[in-house]
Amino acid sequence: MTDIMVGAPFHLVEESAVDVLGAAKSFTIAAHDPPWSSISSRVPSPERLVSAWDMELSRLEEMASKGVPGSVIVGFGGGTALDTAKFLSWKSGKTLIQIPTITSVDAGFTDAIGVRVDGKVRYIAKLAPQRVVLDLAIIGAAPKRLNRAGVGDVLSCHTGLWDWQLAVKHGEGHPWRDDLANLGRQLLDRLFAAAVHFGEVDDEAIRLLARSYQRIGAACAEARHSRFEEGSEHFWAYAYEHLTGAHPVHGEIIAFATVLMSFLQGNEPERVRDFVNSCHVQASPADLGIERAHFDQTFTSLKQYVRRENLDFSIIDVLDWDDKLIDAAWEFVQGIQPISSIEPTAK
Repeated sequence: MTDIMVGAPFHLVEESAVDVLGAAKSFTIAAHDPPWSSISSRVPSPERLVSAWDMELSRLEEMASKGVPGSVIVGFGGGTALDTAKFLSWKSGKTLIQIPTITSVDAGFTDAIGVRVDGKVRYIAKLAPQRVVLDLAIIGAAPKRLNRAGVGDVLSCHTGLWDWQLAVKHGEGHPWRDDLANLGRQLLDRLFAAAVHFGEVDDEAIRLLARSYQRIGAACAEARHSRFEEGSEHFWAYAYEHLTGAHPVHGEIIAFATVLMSFLQGNEPERVRDFVNSCHVQASPADLGIERAHFDQTFTSLKQYVRRENLDFSIIDVLDWDDKLIDAAWEFVQGIQPISSIEPTAK
């Protein structure tokens, strides 16, 4: 089946990170360690090594004020490293190369520069990398849970599309586009069909996630919105994080919230939960540390949160939940299997 493509995707190449950095020679790198130390002795020393850990705007401004030497900015790591590299590239005007080392989040394939201001996510600018480098060996060596987590930001098309249809029926937000909807459905079809690959975290799983992210990023940039892949599942996760101050692995909390919101939507929730279980995604309430009290409190403040943050129209705006429905939702998400019950020695 031919790939449905909307917009111009980032240039994605399968290369060795060591070769890419060797060719770059003069660079500033925003990195996580591990895995930076696993290759640092085999590449030229960077002009500056930035340890990426905090996306607060004030912290990023402080990083940039200390100078961004070299001819290239490289992001090497997970979402925080890639977003930090975006920010430094934007502030310095220098070429950006992104080298994701896990597939838990789509940050390397989006042009939006996301930061936090007083703990809240804000998007302040857009920037495209020269290329995104897929080093299968480095990604494959990462903990399996961090790569499996990547299904969350594709699986969210399931609830995101449902919410978008609801919004259109209510005359809210962005008008419907068949090309974006068809893209989301194709991504979901391929995701569900590849469950066994995510369980193993083989090269096919890594490629599928990277190419899905590539197509999602291109579509969001062209459409100037992300309605087909972001809806109530993301909003619930944002509200939970705001309430608790917790920062779970993004793809894992989104996988959990997609199961949850698909239940409230009446939108094939068993299929979504079964998929998450078959992929061995670490998304159970127990694994994520989601306590019943915080689960309930998130719903108590959820409508106010989405309105205050001016988030897109979704089921959150129309559903009237009560204790009985929240009890049923909590019981349903208990069916997400703790990873220890699937892989006692999971790494």
